[in-house]
Amino acid sequence: MRALVNISMLFGLIAVLSGCAADKTRYPSLALRPFETGALPVTTAPDAPTPIRPATSPATLAALRDRAATAHAGFLQREANIAKIAPAAAGQSVESNARAAALVAMADLTSQRGATSAVLAELDLLAADAATALSPDPALVATQTDVAALIVRQDAGIAQLWEIIGS
Repeated sequence: MRALVNISMLFGLIAVLSGCAADKTRYPSLALRPFETGALPVTTAPDAPTPIRPATSPATLAALRDRAATAHAGFLQREANIAKIAPAAAGQSVESNARAAALVAMADLTSQRGATSAVLAELDLLAADAATALSPDPALVATQTDVAALIVRQDAGIAQLWEIIGS
């Protein structure tokens, strides 16, 4: 048993020593490298940065902006119609025809706000894609801000009409 252990140790020692006898040209040079001496390699000036391409095409942004404008125009039209109906519904019971007409008109107005919100949701997805691609797009951000402002305006209009109608 002891002889078997000695033989296996002998083979292990031979394997280790044979690794030391390998080709000496494969070892890295021990000479000082440029960064170790303090001398940095000469670099050339970087080329002019390439302009960042927009993440979203201008045509897509224009189409989304047009959809938002169309939805907002529809909202303004419906808002003007319900502004005529709302005072008649103020203080009326739920069963009254004036109140029912105002509630239906408010539902339609809220639906039209949803069309504008859908455009903002698409813009938010495009902005998320642009952020993921590390490709800032100022035109996308501007469009997103404009559509968000339309929605804020619509929310204010809806709140004002609900104040007139009452709960």
